Amino acid sequence: MSASSSLFAQTDNNQIKAITIDKEKLPVIESLTPSRANTVFRDYSSIVESNSKLISAGREPEHMFFLYTNNERFTFQGLASRCCITQETLATLNQIENAQDDIKGKTLILPVVSGLFIPVEQGINSVEVLLQENYSTQTLTKNAIYYNIEGRIYLFLSGKRFTPTERAYFLDSALRLPLDSNSFWVSSEFGKRKNPFSGEIKNHNGIDLAAEEGTPVYAIKDGAVYSAIENDAEFGNYIILSHDQGKMTSVYAHLSKIRVERYQYVKKGEVIGYVGQTGMATGPHLHFEIRQGGKAEDPRSRLNIQN
Repeated sequence: MSASSSLFAQTDNNQIKAITIDKEKLPVIESLTPSRANTVFRDYSSIVESNSKLISAGREPEHMFFLYTNNERFTFQGLASRCCITQETLATLNQIENAQDDIKGKTLILPVVSGLFIPVEQGINSVEVLLQENYSTQTLTKNAIYYNIEGRIYLFLSGKRFTPTERAYFLDSALRLPLDSNSFWVSSEFGKRKNPFSGEIKNHNGIDLAAEEGTPVYAIKDGAVYSAIENDAEFGNYIILSHDQGKMTSVYAHLSKIRVERYQYVKKGEVIGYVGQTGMATGPHLHFEIRQGGKAEDPRSRLNIQN
């Protein structure tokens, strides 16, 4: 099943009876620090504990949601522990792709029952896509619960946990190299350099990886194709991938051939193109950039480049 199709073949989005969750009307937890005065968090914790007992007794739990902004600078793991809700529950409900994601200052929806929230429409990160693939052939029960949260419809599977493969994706924060480690050498570093064409001293916002023409180029992380441009005067054929809902981008330039299309979802390690010397290039190489929040970073600080 492709990631772009509906999650379950037997569902019709127009006929799904989804419970709408209005974030603006949810009770707000100001702090996750237990105290006599912190009544909202006390209520939340009490409901979570009561639900755990109800589920153990085979009874239906109470379904509620609360809102919390992480101004207390909890890590994701610390937040899940404090709430007594599994990490996969909070991650799938709040579109958190990786356990190491920075959630400081982030506003989160906190449920009172653990389980998996799987979007019915196209997944936007690797965990969502993997969950959709893994559950696409499973038969749904008649009492399946759907939620409409900010226009996205989720199927909620109470008590479900990540499989070992799903957990591995969730815990894997490492970026892979855009080229096989034995196929390139660094021909130009990040930072100021003399432009080989104009002779001007300019910022080089990436690194150049010299390799044979036709060498496969890989996506360094799961993401969506933001741009796939051909015949640009400077970059020639190039690709921009968007990761982590646009918080990070990676750029692959001077390609001989592009293998992906705009808006396509790609997985880490997928071949997206081939090394070339299109555009302003003095020889076959990959010009590669990483941008965090729109700001160029030295790829050596994020990748394990030995040469």
